[in-house]
Amino acid sequence: MKIKVLHRSLEDHLPSSSSSTAPVSRNLDPALHPFARPREYTRAVAAAKLDRMFSKPFVASLEGHGDGLYAMAKDESGGLSRVASGSGDGEVRVWDLGDRTSTWDAVNAHQGMVKGVAFSPAAEGEEGRSDKKVGAGERGVKRKRKVDGKGKGKAQGSDDEDEDEYDTPVARGSPRLLTCGVDKTVKLWDLKGPSGTAAKPLQTYLGKAGFNSVSHHRYDPVFATASSVIEIWDETKTSPLSTLKFHSTSSLSTGEHIVSVAFNKSETSVLASSGSDRTVCLYDLRSGKALNRVSMTMRINQLVFNPLQPPVLLCASEDHNLYTFDMRNLSTTTQVYKGHVGAVMSADWSPTGREFVSGSYDRTIRLWTAGEGKARDTYHTKRMQRVFSTLYTLDARFVLSGSDDSNLRIWKARASEKLGVMDKREMARKEYRDGLREKFSTVADVAKLERQQFLPKPIHNAEVLRRTMLDAKSKKEENRRAHAPKGLEAQRPKAAKKQAIQRVES
Repeated sequence: MKIKVLHRSLEDHLPSSSSSTAPVSRNLDPALHPFARPREYTRAVAAAKLDRMFSKPFVASLEGHGDGLYAMAKDESGGLSRVASGSGDGEVRVWDLGDRTSTWDAVNAHQGMVKGVAFSPAAEGEEGRSDKKVGAGERGVKRKRKVDGKGKGKAQGSDDEDEDEYDTPVARGSPRLLTCGVDKTVKLWDLKGPSGTAAKPLQTYLGKAGFNSVSHHRYDPVFATASSVIEIWDETKTSPLSTLKFHSTSSLSTGEHIVSVAFNKSETSVLASSGSDRTVCLYDLRSGKALNRVSMTMRINQLVFNPLQPPVLLCASEDHNLYTFDMRNLSTTTQVYKGHVGAVMSADWSPTGREFVSGSYDRTIRLWTAGEGKARDTYHTKRMQRVFSTLYTLDARFVLSGSDDSNLRIWKARASEKLGVMDKREMARKEYRDGLREKFSTVADVAKLERQQFLPKPIHNAEVLRRTMLDAKSKKEENRRAHAPKGLEAQRPKAAKKQAIQRVES
């Protein structure tokens, strides 16, 4: 019988002579390798290069509209793949992103441009109503027990079995859609009814001026519209419940119109609006009065509240920048996001509240990380024209864009992300590479590869020109302060986060 044993010789661990040093044994464990950091850096550079090589963000283009897309909305009541869009010829469509097809449409829904769309969630007591967050835990939900010869459970026909043993099926998605247009009407549509030319609105709400935006309450059958004034409507009534105006002490709002209106998703009684008079105003529906108002240097085209941080308000501005405000203190912005070379027409938060997407008149889409003033990625194509609407999908994996070339485009939120199923080993390798890129994101070649972006020549030239103009402006201000007359106090430069703000009213 053979027996295998471990044998170690002392000669391998003791010095060969009294004057020689003791031999050093090598530890071959890769976790304790003395060159681990240089090797990880080399792998991080390779991972950054691979990320750039496999960056193919474009997924698909949905065609069907005959004019530009100027309004889009996603279904936040469980319809993960449902999106509505409105075009310049008055047509409204509902899309299924999974099938990449149009599931419902209304031809000539409005006479003229469709300026706003919003899904109307199921009312209280209606099938599909869900007051809790979609995807929340379902503890306590009674389910029908399996009864068979092998499994445990009650026998069929037992006295304790009743109707509570069954789940109630819940239909996901909103059953109705709100649209508004320049024809001074807001229409409520049944998405389960006929489509095409046979589509008829359930209700029509008439206004005194063309509508520019519509926003629906998260739970209640209440919505707000923006025209010459802000009106609060009930779906069951044809006249507005109330009308919200700016402060009566201000004279700037005469003859102006409201550009955008948005409900807060968490504090549902709070409403925000932006006007053509370059103001942003907050309202409390409980009191029916304006809370605060801030005047900007240029107009705000769209307002969006952060879904997970109720006080955070994102503003897409005409001055090529985006701003975030804390609505408890409108005297300063919390962050300025620079990079676009055209007016920012739309923006939308990711469901995680950590990122957002913006679409601009410069024909690009940019993805931003909250708190970082520079875009992490820029999407563009040769055929895509000026972008008027952008959305994040509810799973935070894709972004949508609607431009005036009549196409709705689907993009990846992560340009190099692989679509489809990945096995555990592939997922582990991806997480390891992403971890190395994040670890060395500020070091030499990795940082250069991460921030390097190749843009179309017109956009690059516009950025160079903008940078030259800003440098000349700052140099001029420095010279003005340096050569100011003695005894005259030079005007101090304004903080960067306050430069876009003219004044605040409360």
